[in-house]
Amino acid sequence: MTCRVRTKAIIVGAVGIAGFALLTLLDSRIYHAINPTLASREWLDTQLWYLILRHTGSLWTWLAVGAALVGIAAIRRAQYPRRPIWLCGLFVTLSAASAGLAAELLKLIIGRERPATFEPLESGIELVYQGYQFRGLFASFTNGSGLGLPSSHAATAAGGAFALALLFPRVGLVAVALALGCGISRLLTGAHFATDVYAGVVLGLILSRLLARVMGIEPGGKPAGETPA
Repeated sequence: MTCRVRTKAIIVGAVGIAGFALLTLLDSRIYHAINPTLASREWLDTQLWYLILRHTGSLWTWLAVGAALVGIAAIRRAQYPRRPIWLCGLFVTLSAASAGLAAELLKLIIGRERPATFEPLESGIELVYQGYQFRGLFASFTNGSGLGLPSSHAATAAGGAFALALLFPRVGLVAVALALGCGISRLLTGAHFATDVYAGVVLGLILSRLLARVMGIEPGGKPAGETPA
């Protein structure tokens, strides 16, 4: 690693940590500003825009995108004859999958619960804010439900979107916007803190870039050293 690359990595890392620290101070305020309830959750489930944003964080969505990219690559075979037709599709799908799986593993290790729990009140079952609650390091491996940090929806969406942005910058810009919207949709339901979503997005970005390096994919989707025929 050159000095320039190392310096850039340190700066990016410092900015990322500072962003997480800032959102940590704002987590409670953001949650209460949104003030999610069971009623608002039920309303969101009827909104098409919400369902689209939420399903951006589903691996099935990125499996479909990957399959579509394989089809596009097959059509463009004459332009890039040495490129495996599965390369771009596999890259996008693996990026989304690896980010989502990494998020699930980190949830178990960190053990921080979701912002609110379902509690029986006089008015019925309702969301009750509980703030930061940790189960203890590795304690969640016996019960992985109800964990929030990082958001696996946000990580999956970001992993796929940033991979797509590397392949097709214009289309990727829309995908990244949808991925960020997926993160916001998780805030609206009260399922996650802002730091949960932020960590998921950063995780997706990091893994998409690492995977691109491992697979030898450069911007535009061409393998290193390949030029159009």
